[in-house]
Amino acid sequence: MISFKATLYSTVLLGAAILTAPVMATTFVAADSSPGTQACMAVASNKRLTLHRAMKDLRISKHVIGKKLLCNDLSMGDFVALYDLNKSARFLNIEASTSTSIRDLAKANKPLVVIMAGSK
Repeated sequence: MISFKATLYSTVLLGAAILTAPVMATTFVAADSSPGTQACMAVASNKRLTLHRAMKDLRISKHVIGKKLLCNDLSMGDFVALYDLNKSARFLNIEASTSTSIRDLAKANKPLVVIMAGSK
């Protein structure tokens, strides 16, 4: 009886760990150390505090990032929508409109490494 309970508990814990494990995420790698790339990496972090600190260090405003910065030749709205960067979009007041599309799940679950390059 004790071994059955131990097996049951370990199965439940393992199942919970698998369900709460993060989905394979996109990995962003900086192509250079230019200010544009640093700003794009901050947006790609999808963390409000990281983005705020980068903006302060680089002395750029939300308006400049949202309207003038291009990340991998994409506008900021397209960039945050493509990689589901909802927290960054919300912080920059960018409308991350929802859209419906069909995706290949086998392709979508593979980890993706993206080389980041910002505006020059």
